[in-house]
Amino acid sequence: MAKKILLADDELNFGYAMNEFLKMNGYDLKFVNDGRSALEQYHIFHPDLLLFDVNMPEIDGFELAKLIRATDKNIPIIFITSISDDSSVANGFEIGCSDYLKKPFGLRELIIRVEKCLKISTKDNDIFTIGSMNYSPEDRSLIQQDGSSITLSFYENSLLQILCNNYNQICKVNDLVNTIWGDKDIDTKKSLEALASHLRKKLSETGINVENIRGVGYRLRKTE
Repeated sequence: MAKKILLADDELNFGYAMNEFLKMNGYDLKFVNDGRSALEQYHIFHPDLLLFDVNMPEIDGFELAKLIRATDKNIPIIFITSISDDSSVANGFEIGCSDYLKKPFGLRELIIRVEKCLKISTKDNDIFTIGSMNYSPEDRSLIQQDGSSITLSFYENSLLQILCNNYNQICKVNDLVNTIWGDKDIDTKKSLEALASHLRKKLSETGINVENIRGVGYRLRKTE
């Protein structure tokens, strides 16, 4: 069955081009040109991935993503926008987007990003035991002994899954950056440091640490 994509962009010409290109590549598309219609179609169409412009009438892309993230932590969201300053990009990832494409971009790049996000979101739901917690990559959550859970951001989840799959082994900085961010035009080294720091705090009571091997990489290991 074809994966379903909800596309919301008020730039009609480019929106139609993306719509037709993704259909040609086997996806089932629903295209709307404002945020309120996108929210309605999200509940009706039940998409597998969301492509949102940021500047849209009715509800902007950031606010729309916040509304959806309140109840759906897992669906991939890709922002497609000409707003590319560092604070806006950071805001997009804080909200929980899976990717951030800066206009103008090529349609081949779009399909690569879509395929990557869908591949990550449909991985098998392995459950890892991390110290005193269980970790579910599919649910992006750390499950505590009392049944409560800690939600991970998209990129925290990506980093933790890589480290779990390579437990107690050093994952090199360049490999982590390329796997998590690809070729995004951001300061990925600093982003990785910040990401590891946030993840370290969430794991602080598990007895497992995200260890930084300076100049080399990161690994998961028991706290000394």
